[in-house]
Amino acid sequence: MVDSITVTGFRNRLPVKSDVQGVTTWEMSDMNLLPQLLGHADPMHYAQMLPGIQTNNEYRGGINIEGCDNQHNMITIEGVPIYNVNHLLGFFSTFNSSHFRSISIAKGLVNAGSPNRIGGQMDMQHPTDIPDSINGNLSVGLISSQGTLHIPVGQKTSVSLSFRGSYINLLYSRWLKADEQQIKYSFYDANLTLSHQVDKHNLLLFDFYSGRDAGVFSENDYLVDMQARWGNNMGAIHWFYKNGEGMTAKTTAFLTSYRNRFLLDMQDLSFRLPSGITDIGLKSDFAWKGWNVGAELSLHHISPQSLEHDGGFNMSDVDANHTHSLESSLYVNYECRLTENIKVLGGIRGSCLAEGNHAYTAVDPSLRFLYDKPDWNFSVTYAVRHQYLFQTGFSDLGLPTEFWMSSSKQIKPQYAHEYSANYSTYLFGRKYKIGLDLFYRRLYNQTAYKGSVLDYVNSVYDINNSLLHGNGENYGFSLILNKCTGALTGWMGYTYTHARRSFDEERRKESYPASHERPHELNAVATYSVGKHWNFGGTIVYASGTPFTPTKSIYLLNNNIITKYGKYNSARLEPYVRLDLSANYKWLGKRMSEHGINFSLYNVTSRKNELFYYVRTRKDGSFAYRPVTFILFALPSVSYYYKF
Repeated sequence: MVDSITVTGFRNRLPVKSDVQGVTTWEMSDMNLLPQLLGHADPMHYAQMLPGIQTNNEYRGGINIEGCDNQHNMITIEGVPIYNVNHLLGFFSTFNSSHFRSISIAKGLVNAGSPNRIGGQMDMQHPTDIPDSINGNLSVGLISSQGTLHIPVGQKTSVSLSFRGSYINLLYSRWLKADEQQIKYSFYDANLTLSHQVDKHNLLLFDFYSGRDAGVFSENDYLVDMQARWGNNMGAIHWFYKNGEGMTAKTTAFLTSYRNRFLLDMQDLSFRLPSGITDIGLKSDFAWKGWNVGAELSLHHISPQSLEHDGGFNMSDVDANHTHSLESSLYVNYECRLTENIKVLGGIRGSCLAEGNHAYTAVDPSLRFLYDKPDWNFSVTYAVRHQYLFQTGFSDLGLPTEFWMSSSKQIKPQYAHEYSANYSTYLFGRKYKIGLDLFYRRLYNQTAYKGSVLDYVNSVYDINNSLLHGNGENYGFSLILNKCTGALTGWMGYTYTHARRSFDEERRKESYPASHERPHELNAVATYSVGKHWNFGGTIVYASGTPFTPTKSIYLLNNNIITKYGKYNSARLEPYVRLDLSANYKWLGKRMSEHGINFSLYNVTSRKNELFYYVRTRKDGSFAYRPVTFILFALPSVSYYYKF
């Protein structure tokens, strides 16, 4: 007879978790365990630390998943698209992590329900439980402050409020420079979410978001002042249904809008380049017993970048080429279990874009084979997807000079064939977990912008004359090693990526690397807990430099600088290297409230990572061809937080 049985195990403390379909999920409460750089553990910042997702430099925001452009990925709040998600040139995202329950990232096309994008999806999700009492947090730092309140209103209703504002120029103006020129910058975010539990099966959620950025940049050599204001507004109503038999449904009605106003003053010349996109949409999804069906409908009102001027050279006004298009999709998935460990998920997605008197239709299949065991799993996926919106512009350097456009009679939809394989397994008694992803995408009807800001001031402007059309491919693999238990947790990841493009312009017909391509990237994220009060963290990034087009020769002709360029994207910047460190000290206050102080240091080694090369002229007529760097020194920060 056995008197007792003792079962021992290890608690999985790893904040990053992936399911069998390759979707990575963080609970926002676990996000606080990660290094809080600049006083904030930002979701976008840590998304860029995952293998398969490229790190951007300080000027570029967004995410590049498995070689895809930023525009190929959809970033959403509960499935509602947000078209610009970056503050402070990529240091912060628009997401206040304390307002949300979790974040999920799909690096590829999971099934037919994946949106009309040829890349991946990053989705922020709200809490669905009604809190028993008021709770929230407050964080005050040297760069920004933020606060969140979750307030119960009766037993079935709750309200969540969040606000964040920045004041970086007060203390960090000496660091906020680009090529010795001062930048003035500020931003804010505001969230309001109301949840109402109608009954045990039905939940209504009303969600609102607003965010704004404002920046001023002065270039002394050219006597140029640039000002920009841009931001998002979003409102949505979500209905969630779930019964005891596993049936789920979700329906969303939404309005989301992004607008920017870019102004440039240059001696006697002053002009504005406004642009924007507004969507009104309806989405519905239903799942039961292996079946998943859904429908989506979005009306896009798009204002591509156009010129408004106050006088100057031989310019002519350009009418704002506003467009209206209707995008609709219908999809169905079915999951079939062949054996105890083998599943097959097949789906098909039909989509249509109607723009004016022209329409595009597509039927996109998807198929996933999955072998799943308790300690390891393996899957292979094939999928096709069309994308009807694209983003372009004369610069992607963190400024609001990029804009959205819709496929039209002149511009065909993008589409891609995706092939991928995923394998993961636990090691050493589930203390470690290793994962391997292989991917290949063949891209068609890619679009690039070949012009510059001078196109607006020197000629009658037609955007179709500034667009290039071509194809491309992405391929590579990524590895991740997770340490799941113990005082020291975190992950190391390596990604090998090639993103090749070819366009119809003579100098770009041959295959060349995409401007965001980093063939090699190594990331490491670690946290170490010491007792009840101290937590230390660090991140390391090493990545290949991004491509650029080198200058072969520069000379003066009639006091004008003439530049001859080499082969397109045939040179690379120096490798990108960054080390960040942080330390947290926390203690408990009255009524189980938690207080803490965060100390962080961004770019500990003060490395001057290169952003791009350019020809700089001086007032005395001389000029130089050299790289521009950002963040001249290490960037320290101290913040205080309070949770109750």
